[in-house]
Amino acid sequence: MSSIAPDPAELAPAWFWLLGADLARHAQHDASRIVQLATVRADGRPANRSLVFRHFASRGRLVFTSDMRSGKASELADRPWAEACWYFPDARVQWRLLGRCELSADPADAEIEKLRGKLWAELPPSTRATFLWPAPGGLRSPRKDFRVEATDTPPETFQLLVLDPEQVERLDLREAPHRRQRWEFGQGGWMPREINP
Repeated sequence: MSSIAPDPAELAPAWFWLLGADLARHAQHDASRIVQLATVRADGRPANRSLVFRHFASRGRLVFTSDMRSGKASELADRPWAEACWYFPDARVQWRLLGRCELSADPADAEIEKLRGKLWAELPPSTRATFLWPAPGGLRSPRKDFRVEATDTPPETFQLLVLDPEQVERLDLREAPHRRQRWEFGQGGWMPREINP
């Protein structure tokens, strides 16, 4: 399992450290790694699914793993915007991260390509095998098509989904009134604001 704590060597905005602290406080709960990711279908309707957060990359980018054949791959190819949402129920804290999101199949991004190999190696064989199964979302294949051996080398179907946030919000429901913070990325860098809940 990859560390979910931010890399202190990276220069990152204030929200990155707050999110890292929230994740660290909840690291003992497996559910803290589950993120809801919303995209837009080709017909304009929303699509939402749960993903396992795998890693932070430079500049506070969030990294997930995904199958290139999945519906979200085509959705992001058409409309590369997505929003991730975390909720920590015991702390009553919600995070929303909006930004450009893509399946990074470009080996020119050395950081992501290296991370792709590392995350593949960390996956259990049963999870690796799912990337060799029949294409997700197709008509159900015969059971024999799902009996595959995982490989040591990641197949082309295994890619990293990288969300590069441009707007981040943290909502703390413990306070009354609730505390809502927003960070927006612009020409001057990250601009923090306290906003009404």
